[in-house]
Amino acid sequence: MLTKMGIVAMGLTLIVLILVVVTASPTNTTTDQILANETTTEMQQCQHPLTRPKGLLDYTFWKKFFKHWNPFTSKTRVKMQFYLFKRDFPDCGKELLIGDDELLAKSNFDARHPTRIIVHGWMSQAHGSLNRDVKNAYLSLTHGENPLYPDFNVIVCDWSMISSNVNYFGVADMIEDLGFLLAEFVRHLHMRADLHYDDVYVIGHSLGAQIAGSAGKQIKPYRFNTIFALDPAGPKFREQSDDYRIDASDAHYVESIQTSVTFGFEQPVGHATFYPNYGKNQKKCYVYGCSHKRAHHYFAESITSPKGFWGIRCERLPDQVWVLLDNEGEFRMGGEPSLPKNGTFYVKTNSEPPYAMGHRTNVDVFQRREVKVDMNEETDKSV
Repeated sequence: MLTKMGIVAMGLTLIVLILVVVTASPTNTTTDQILANETTTEMQQCQHPLTRPKGLLDYTFWKKFFKHWNPFTSKTRVKMQFYLFKRDFPDCGKELLIGDDELLAKSNFDARHPTRIIVHGWMSQAHGSLNRDVKNAYLSLTHGENPLYPDFNVIVCDWSMISSNVNYFGVADMIEDLGFLLAEFVRHLHMRADLHYDDVYVIGHSLGAQIAGSAGKQIKPYRFNTIFALDPAGPKFREQSDDYRIDASDAHYVESIQTSVTFGFEQPVGHATFYPNYGKNQKKCYVYGCSHKRAHHYFAESITSPKGFWGIRCERLPDQVWVLLDNEGEFRMGGEPSLPKNGTFYVKTNSEPPYAMGHRTNVDVFQRREVKVDMNEETDKSV
């Protein structure tokens, strides 16, 4: 007879195809339009491209997906691959291997530049929109007449060999092993390329956020500068202690952007927790899993948006009552560089890109409002 977790895991298989299609959906970013104009010759020469797949779905992901014919007994070895992207090769990654000093020396990794590590979530594709959008957002800051940064070391962690397993709870059991691999990789860069831990941000979505937290625990006594936890995975982890899920001790600063009560957390995570649209179903999200995915769209936009996402401090009371404290000013969500703050914050967004609404106009007026939120409604109409 199946266990309770087994039944839940089997139930999750019913939404896998929907999640995969959502993850593979194209985005309307300017950078993606530029990528589409690249020549075929250039892409053929690239061994590790990170651009939008030509078709609806990523063929390499499906190859991995169908290797898990029996997802409940899969013995796939824990594996994580690391690809470096920089201003001079923004679309063609260079693979880095733990212990391979020669490969590292040839990669153009430069410890003088900030390092940003991206970790995708469960059922995410190697060429998924999280990796593309966040990578492109950071590297866009290195272009223009007056670039804000000379360059970044953007590193994409590809653990799709594991994440493509439909058995969510089996994958979740591997988080500590995956966190260990990420921590070992960063130690490798520290010892062999003079990487400073304080120059490292880790951006993780869903289970990727839990991997980031696990790596932060296992890299101690050193600390990452910042972890951005994008709707960190809730199922299984909500009942765990802080020792086994992401929390504020995993980096000097941990910021969480929580957009889904189904797949994520209701309770705050980290030093600062932002709740776009009260952290429930996001605006115009009609496909299962859309609200969960929306967290990384908000974050990628926060890096490049001239308006930015600005939240006000709030308090969450029982029975879905929120106290909004306009009198304490505004606090930026996401962005580059990170701006440490403490507390919980409410953020209102637009219903379609660009999502950022910029500064509010009435923050100088003292207000303390209690808002009753109906979690079954798409948005709250009182703010």
